[in-house]
Amino acid sequence: MDYILETVNCPVCGGNNYKPYITNAKELYGGTDNFFNVVKCCDCQMIFTNPRPTKDTIGFFYPDSAGYYQPDSKNKDNTIEEKIIRTVLANYYGYQFKSPFSKSWAFLFKKLFRHKLAVSHIPRFVPGGRLLDIGCSWGSYIYKMSNYGWKVYGVEINKKAAEYAKNTLGIENIFNGSFNEYKCPEDFFDVVHMSMALEHLHEPAQCLKRIHKFMKTGGQLIISVPDISGFEAGIYGRYAYTLQVPQHLNHFSPATIKSMLNKTGFTVEKIVHQSSAKDLVASAQYLDNKLPHNILKSSLIRKIFVKPFVFLLSRCGKTSRMSIYVGK
Repeated sequence: MDYILETVNCPVCGGNNYKPYITNAKELYGGTDNFFNVVKCCDCQMIFTNPRPTKDTIGFFYPDSAGYYQPDSKNKDNTIEEKIIRTVLANYYGYQFKSPFSKSWAFLFKKLFRHKLAVSHIPRFVPGGRLLDIGCSWGSYIYKMSNYGWKVYGVEINKKAAEYAKNTLGIENIFNGSFNEYKCPEDFFDVVHMSMALEHLHEPAQCLKRIHKFMKTGGQLIISVPDISGFEAGIYGRYAYTLQVPQHLNHFSPATIKSMLNKTGFTVEKIVHQSSAKDLVASAQYLDNKLPHNILKSSLIRKIFVKPFVFLLSRCGKTSRMSIYVGK
């Protein structure tokens, strides 16, 4: 064994009264032969991995080859969709670039792309505004936000990913290390972004308290986390792609993420569930019966059945990932 386990209390309420939720869930993301338990707090209903690898040893489950850190070389800047999004941003979000389409088209695009914009985590523009991305990986999000006019900063614990963001993408303000080590003035950032990162942290509430200190009053925090109460987790259980133990230490629902944010001084403005067929299909690959995965991975089945179904699930707030917009 190359890691050490620790037993912890509930990350939301601090209680130690919990019951088994999923026992002996296999580590699936890296394909190692390790098993972990997930418990549910009897007091606040928070679900978390317990016992879990310690801070000093969890790196065993984060090799440099992990998908988290792999760059996407696709250039999406000149697509029709990007031009439509820029049209909406220029006309309704305060962004200071030329609208590719007229304002009459912008009104229609705003209606059609409302959900797409929400799950893309694009904040309302602040002239001269500073934006921090915690867990920025190789810099995809902040590279785009820089092109949109933001002064961007990133925090990334993986050295190779941080170097790619800095040296290849040319993003200067990249800190390679944990957010606990990151230093900046109080009331410094207009926007803080944290996508699929909070669930990985040993001390998520402490992280949110630091964010609160660094954010300006009236600023915005945009985060995304898996939803343990979603449809995918409900039908796949221990095989759910977004369960991902032990990398995911915290398994949030809308209720528990709201509770943690409220306790750390924030106000939740809205929660939007993402519409992606990936999790529903990816989870099926782990089942002993391979027939569901063989069916779901068919491009025709995904297009005709899976994507429309996931679209409806997202509108009902029951997909496996959620984006949360939070104010200070």
